[in-house]
Amino acid sequence: MPGPVAALVAGAILALVGWAAWTLSGGFTAERAKPETPFQRGLNALLRGDREEALRAFAITVKEDSDNIDAYIHLGNLLREQGEVEKAHRLHRELTVRPGLTGTQQRSARESLILDLIALDRPTHAVEEGLRLRDADRKDPGALKVLLQALEAAKEWERAIEIYSELARLNGEHSGGSLARYRAAIGESLLREGRTDEAKKHLKEALRLERNQPGALLRLGDIYYARARAERAVVLWKGLAAAHPDKAHLVLDRLESAYFERGRFGEMGVIYEELLSRSPRDVRILVALARMHVKKGDLAEASRVLAEALEIEPDSLAARLLLVNVYRRRGELSRALDEMETLLRSLDGKERFACATCGTAADEYWTRCPACFAWAAEA
Repeated sequence: MPGPVAALVAGAILALVGWAAWTLSGGFTAERAKPETPFQRGLNALLRGDREEALRAFAITVKEDSDNIDAYIHLGNLLREQGEVEKAHRLHRELTVRPGLTGTQQRSARESLILDLIALDRPTHAVEEGLRLRDADRKDPGALKVLLQALEAAKEWERAIEIYSELARLNGEHSGGSLARYRAAIGESLLREGRTDEAKKHLKEALRLERNQPGALLRLGDIYYARARAERAVVLWKGLAAAHPDKAHLVLDRLESAYFERGRFGEMGVIYEELLSRSPRDVRILVALARMHVKKGDLAEASRVLAEALEIEPDSLAARLLLVNVYRRRGELSRALDEMETLLRSLDGKERFACATCGTAADEYWTRCPACFAWAAEA
């Protein structure tokens, strides 16, 4: 094929390929992207966590399209979250008797209604609704979850355990660990209410299901200690530290108090060394060890241990506070003042625990958040 002709053909082929690609990608027939509807905007806002924008978008949606049931359900849930529980309850209640809902929409509306009743502090009615929803489909995990919430709000713990076990089986969980943790959480809840004997029963059952359940070991130890059975409490607390080194810091103050009151504070050094052998870089244990040396008057050893702690975690507030005290006791005031420069934003080194779900802070560790019932993160 002559050169000019070959070039012409090659050019034609390239043009044809380009045209085909453009046509297949849409070409003249490509439609412009449709504008985002208020409902889509609301869903996207929910995904971003922007509750305010979602609320506005769903409110516009139901105003423009009164048949958008899903928007009504979302709108009610957002109203409840913002404290307008009566409005949410009225909206969801009307949806449950509205004709034309799909099975999924009917279930969602009823689940939301149960959550409204819980928020309105009407747990008995919430349980009744929850049981009806569960009976409609005993294999629906959503119905079991919301019934469980209702039973917890009503403090019907034995029935709650039954539903929790049923839900675990439905989810394919066959080990006792999950139920043990739930039993321990119930024990904690009862303990906060002052119902110690009932709490003890659940905590013991948790340990029967899982011998080293951390929450149960901690709280059962607290009960024994309050009842002047310090020896038994120490066994449980030391068992917690041995089985769960990551949670050993929870029992440090408890063990110190128990040993000090029994005139055996000197033995704490051995316990700290045992704990450090399992968790050598746990700054909380190092600080506790240093604190013990301070109480014994061994300031040089306390300084050495604190230096080790700060090498691991330079921002440890507790370590620096204790170091300031050590310098003060040793008469090294300039060094104490230097350390104080890093502590201007806080006055104590007490550890705080914050719920990862709702942000509620507490001085105590709890298996479940007392405010929103979210589980504490497992290390």
